[in-house]
Amino acid sequence: MFARPELGEIRPGFGTGRNRITLALDPLDPASMETLVEALVPGMPPAARAAVSAHAQGIPLFAVETVRALIDRDIVQPVEGVYRLVGDIGQLKVPDSLHALLAARLDALDPQLRRLVADAAVLGTTFPAEALAAVSGQDEAAVRAALGELVRREVFTVSADPLSPEKGSYGFAQNMLRQVAYDTLSRHDRKARHLQVAAHLRAAFPGDGEEVAEVVARHYLDALNAIPEAPDTGQIREQAIAVLIRAAERAERTGAPALAATSYATAAQLSQAGAAGEQQTAAAALWEHAAAAALSSADFAAAVQHADRARDCFLQSGDSRAAARAQAVGGQALRNWGHHAQAREQLTAATAVLRDDPDTDTVQALGELAALEMFAGSPDADRLTTEALTLGQALGAGAGQLTGLFTTRGIYHGMAGRHPQAVAYLREAARLATQAGDNVRLGVVLLNLSEALVFTDPAAAADAAGTAAGHLRRAGARNHLSFAITNLVHALLLLGDWDTAERELSQAMDSGELAGIDYLPCYLGWLAALRGDADTAETMLGALRDLQASEDPQDKAKISTAEAFTAAARGQPVNALRRARDTLSHVGALGITHECPCWAWPLAARAAYDLADATAIGELLALLDSYQPGHLAPMLRAERDLARARLADHHGDPDAVASFTAAIAGVREHGTPYHLAHGLLDHAQHLSRLGDTEAADTAITEARDIGTRLRCQPLLDRAGAISTEPGLVRLAPSQ
Repeated sequence: MFARPELGEIRPGFGTGRNRITLALDPLDPASMETLVEALVPGMPPAARAAVSAHAQGIPLFAVETVRALIDRDIVQPVEGVYRLVGDIGQLKVPDSLHALLAARLDALDPQLRRLVADAAVLGTTFPAEALAAVSGQDEAAVRAALGELVRREVFTVSADPLSPEKGSYGFAQNMLRQVAYDTLSRHDRKARHLQVAAHLRAAFPGDGEEVAEVVARHYLDALNAIPEAPDTGQIREQAIAVLIRAAERAERTGAPALAATSYATAAQLSQAGAAGEQQTAAAALWEHAAAAALSSADFAAAVQHADRARDCFLQSGDSRAAARAQAVGGQALRNWGHHAQAREQLTAATAVLRDDPDTDTVQALGELAALEMFAGSPDADRLTTEALTLGQALGAGAGQLTGLFTTRGIYHGMAGRHPQAVAYLREAARLATQAGDNVRLGVVLLNLSEALVFTDPAAAADAAGTAAGHLRRAGARNHLSFAITNLVHALLLLGDWDTAERELSQAMDSGELAGIDYLPCYLGWLAALRGDADTAETMLGALRDLQASEDPQDKAKISTAEAFTAAARGQPVNALRRARDTLSHVGALGITHECPCWAWPLAARAAYDLADATAIGELLALLDSYQPGHLAPMLRAERDLARARLADHHGDPDAVASFTAAIAGVREHGTPYHLAHGLLDHAQHLSRLGDTEAADTAITEARDIGTRLRCQPLLDRAGAISTEPGLVRLAPSQ
C-alpha cells in the first residue's frame, strides 16, 4: 500500500509487525523520468520531454496525468496508434485530475500551517525561513517549528547541500503543490502578499534590494496582474518599471544581456500602457535599450522587433531623429542576422535623416552602414569607412565610438590584403578600447586583430582570439564571442592543433552559451570533413538554417568551404571543385586572404589536378596571379608554387625537381601541417616516378606522422595508396 507520512498519525500501528517492512520511495531520477515520458509519447522533442519531466519532479503519476492533460487539450494526439506531440505544450499547469488530490492534502493541514503554506507559495519555489516569517507576520520561532512539521509531512524540503548558496533554505516538495496552494489565495490576498514580499526583499538586501531587483520586479508584476483594475495600479506600475530598469542595468553590468533585454522590454510594455507624450518617449527609450541588449546577446529577431517598437514610439512623440537612431539599431541587427537587403534599407533611411545635422548618432549609423557595405563587398565600402572615421574624429567622438570606427577601417584594409595597415588600425583601436574601459569593444578589436595576424603569425592570432573570448564571455556578448571562438579555432587548425580546436568548439556548444548560433557547428562540421568523417559533417551542415539562408558573403563562403571538404571526404572531386570554386566566387567581397578562400583554393587546385581539368587549373592560377605578391597570404603563394610544381611534373618538365624542392620549402615555412602533408605526398609521387624510393619513403613517413597526429584519415589513406616501387606508381586522389 502507498501512503503519505500522515498515515502514521491516523493509524499508528499500521505497517508494523511480522513480515512487514516500510519503504520510503524517492523521486525517480531525471533520466528515468525522461524514459517514462518517451514511452508515453514517443518521439517528443527533447525540450518538450524535459519540460514534462521537470514538471513531474520525479513522480510518475504526475507525468502520466500531465500527458493526459495534454491529450485533453489536443496537443498530444494518437497518430497511427501511437500518441504524438502535435503542438506547443506552452505553460504547463496542474492537471485537473491532480488538483483535487493536492488540494485535499492542503485541506488536511492545520489552518495555521495551511496559511503558512499559502504565504510560502507567494515567495516562490525556494525561500529562507526569515522571509516566510516576515511575510506571514508570525514569530520566527513559531515559523521554524511549523517548517519542521511541514518538512516531516513532505510538503516542504530543506536544502542540505553544503556547497549550495541555498543551504538551509526551504522549498516545496512538488511545484504542483505550490501552484495549488497559490490558487487557494484570493486575488486580494495574492496582491497584498506580493507587495509584502517586494517590500521585504528591498529591506533585507543592500542597496534597496539591488542584487534581487529582478525578483522584486516579478512580485510587483504579480501584484499588478492580481487586480489590474485597482486604484493603486498606476503607483505599482511605476514601482515595477523602476525596479525592472535597475534589474536590466545590473544584468548588463554582470554580463547577462539576454536578461537585460527581457527586463527592459517588460518595463517598456508597462510604460507604454496608456502612455502619451513624455511617457511615450520613456517607453521608446526602454525599447531601444531592449534592442541593444538583445543585439548583444545575438537574439537578432528580438532586437529587430524591439528597435521597430522604439522607432514607432519615437515617431508618435514627434522625435524623428531618435526614431532614426532606433532604426539604425534595427539595421545593425539585420546585418548581423545576414539580412543584408533589409539592413541596407533601414540603415540608408536612418543615415539620411541623421545626416541633416551630424552628431555622434550620425556617426554610429554611418559606421553601421559602412560595415554592412564592407562585408557585402560593395565598392562604396572604402568611401563610407573613411567618411565615418573622418566624421567621428571631426565631431570629437569618444574613445569607445572611435574604437568601432578604427576597427571597421582596419577590417576593410585586411579584406583588401593590406595586412600591415590593418594591424596598425586595429592596434590603435585596441588602445582606444582600453582607454574607454570597454571590454566588449576590446574583445571585438582583438578578435579582428587575430584574423589580421592569422596567416603571418598564427600563434599570436590564437593568443589574441583567446583573450578576446575571455572579455566577451564575461560580458555575455554572444554574437561576438562566436567569432572569437571560431577565430581561435582557425588559428589552431593552422598550427596543427586540431584536437584543441575540436575541444574548444565542443565545450562552447555543450555549455549552451552559444546555443542557436550556427558558426560553431559549421566549423565542427568542417573539421569533421577534414578528418574524413563526412557523415558527421553533413549532419552538422544540414542543421544550419540561419547560415544557409544568410545573404552575407562570409556566411555563404563558410558553408561552401565546409561542403567542399565534405565532398572531398566522400571522394567526390567534381563536387569538391565546384563547391570550392563557389567559395572563391566571393573573393571580391571577402578578399583573397580571408580564411575561406585560403583553404578553398588549395582544395580546388588539387581537385582540378586529380580531374586533369587544365581549364580549371589555369583559371585558378590566373586568379592568384591577378594579385600583387604582398596582397596574397604567404600560404597561398606557397600553394601556388606547389600547384605549378605538380604541373611541371605532369608535363615532364626537367625543372620539376627544383620546383618541388622550392615549393615544399615554402609550404613548410608558410603552410599548415595539413597542407605540408599533402605537399609531401605530391613530392613522394614525383620522387617515385624518378625512382628515388628512399626519399619518397621519407616524405611519405613524415606525411603519415602528420596524418596520425591530426587524426586525418584522408591523409593516411592517401599515404597508404602511394606505392614507391619503381614502375608501379599509383596516384591517389588528394583531399
